[in-house]
Amino acid sequence: MSKKLDAGKLGLIGVALAVALLIAVNVVANGWLSNIRADFTEGRAYTTSEQIKPIFSGIGEPVVVRLYYTEAIGQASQRHALYYQRVRDLLQQYAKLAKGKIKVELYNPEPFSEVEDRAVGFGLQAVPISSNGEVGYFGLAATNSTDEQQVIPFFSLEREQFLEYDLTKLIYSLSRANPPKVGLLTSLPINGGGANPMQMRMGGGTPPWAIMQQVQELFTVQTLDPNAAEIPKDIDTLMLVQPGSLPEPTQRAIDQFVMNGGKVLLFVDPHAESNVGGQMGLPLPGADLAGIKKLMAAWGVKMVDGAVVGDIDAAIRVNMAANGRPVVVDYVAWMQVMRQNIDANDSITGDLKQVNFGTAGALEAVDGSGTTVTPLLVTGPRSMRIPAQNFEAMPDIVAMFRDFKPADRREVLAARITGKAKSAFPDAPLKESKQPINVVVVADTDMLADRFWVQTIGQGVAVPTADNSNFVNNALENLTGAPALSALRGRGVQSRPFKLLDDIRRDAELQYREKEQGLSSHLEELEKKLGAMQMRPDGSGQVTLSDDDRKTVEAYRGEILTTRRALRDVQRALRQNLETLQQTITFADIGAVPVIFGLILVAVAVSRRRKHRSADIVRSNP
Repeated sequence: MSKKLDAGKLGLIGVALAVALLIAVNVVANGWLSNIRADFTEGRAYTTSEQIKPIFSGIGEPVVVRLYYTEAIGQASQRHALYYQRVRDLLQQYAKLAKGKIKVELYNPEPFSEVEDRAVGFGLQAVPISSNGEVGYFGLAATNSTDEQQVIPFFSLEREQFLEYDLTKLIYSLSRANPPKVGLLTSLPINGGGANPMQMRMGGGTPPWAIMQQVQELFTVQTLDPNAAEIPKDIDTLMLVQPGSLPEPTQRAIDQFVMNGGKVLLFVDPHAESNVGGQMGLPLPGADLAGIKKLMAAWGVKMVDGAVVGDIDAAIRVNMAANGRPVVVDYVAWMQVMRQNIDANDSITGDLKQVNFGTAGALEAVDGSGTTVTPLLVTGPRSMRIPAQNFEAMPDIVAMFRDFKPADRREVLAARITGKAKSAFPDAPLKESKQPINVVVVADTDMLADRFWVQTIGQGVAVPTADNSNFVNNALENLTGAPALSALRGRGVQSRPFKLLDDIRRDAELQYREKEQGLSSHLEELEKKLGAMQMRPDGSGQVTLSDDDRKTVEAYRGEILTTRRALRDVQRALRQNLETLQQTITFADIGAVPVIFGLILVAVAVSRRRKHRSADIVRSNP
């Protein structure tokens, strides 16, 4: 009996020790391991980047960050509660890195309180959290010592994967006393306000493109007069976007700016789709680029005249109408340049995953210039040059896809030019650059337009689908000598095309489009012949048909019906083929994984059962 009691006591003691040990482990873990996380997301979007530490350790301007969070939001939504913890923890880590230069204040704005009034005053967004009209806040307002402020009205779940970038950019922009200055010269409405003359005359205007809004958060942007005879001395970098017909004094000013060590980010375009105007929204006539082309030649690069680049492997899929029917087709002149065609060794492009282009041109090095042209973004080998005149009216996108003939050559879409350069003007004060020039040229302006890289979700939440804005900001930071946020760019871009599916689908569609074109041409020829026979008059001006003609007409009509039926069958087969292919690959990608995993578990269970049976047999037959 005492032995049983002792055993019982020992069991209770063991349970008590286990509970105490569990509590002790939790206490130690909470104290020592609270900052340890495992991040298995693509791009490690939830891991604090080591590269940002210099940003916070080198802060010069003190920043106060006020985080407003209504606790009732977390009670209603567990995702928002976890998101708030992540925002709070990240801000507190930044405060530690800044060693007192960042102060974080946490507020719970209760209804009709002074805290709520302050949140409203900063412009934070109230969201309903109950049916009786109760609202809550989950936003941030930050200020520096000169009362400049930056606000995140509401932490949207759609931008959670961009949290580290958004917070770092916000604090970084407030902590700098003198941001680098960018001089903008453009003929496009990129900066809003009706930037081209036709829009100004019509009394209209446009808001700034999203890409410029991001640039203005990191740099001071000064719009330059297109007739300027000199570049202001406080300009760090020139950003030229389809600069238009530059008078010679302006050309000389840009030339001497570069010869004197100034940096340039240049966007030129053989067909600027986004330069729209008029009631139809069609592209305005292309700008006269002779002036900027003269400067480019002196720098050692040129854009191929009269050519738009297409890449069938990088083509963006679009919806359009053809012959009165909706058609989905790959637009070979709109391209998604993916990681394998991006220079991973350049600091501008090293962290980019996808950059989208629209009707871009091709860049080539100029022989004998003495500079080095390094490609940053290129097409794949299955590309071709398409005459720019094909895009002056409404382009035939289906015909471009069907008639595409790859040239087995990679085209350069963006490049960096370095080295000693000579002035474009022999009589200029500086006839040669004082030091190696640093110029980045992009043969496209449409890649700056919103529709090519960003989507607006919900209440105006901008979610990038490509790295276009990251490319621009990386380039400006690199050229101004103020790289800071490039390590954070490209984390969590939401567009992830299924490359294998796209390649198989594109090859299948190309075969069907060729059959479709052959049948369509044959049908058109038959209809012309039929029309000619039915309209053939006799000597009196009347249309009469002989018996042989009637038989021929009936034969044409029968062949037309057969051809139309075959054309419908081809179009139906294409649609069914693509749907079946997509369903098969989707099942293989999603459904097959649990099936295979289940089969593995069944196999393991059967194997263990056989082993147990074998062991039982051995024990029963020693």
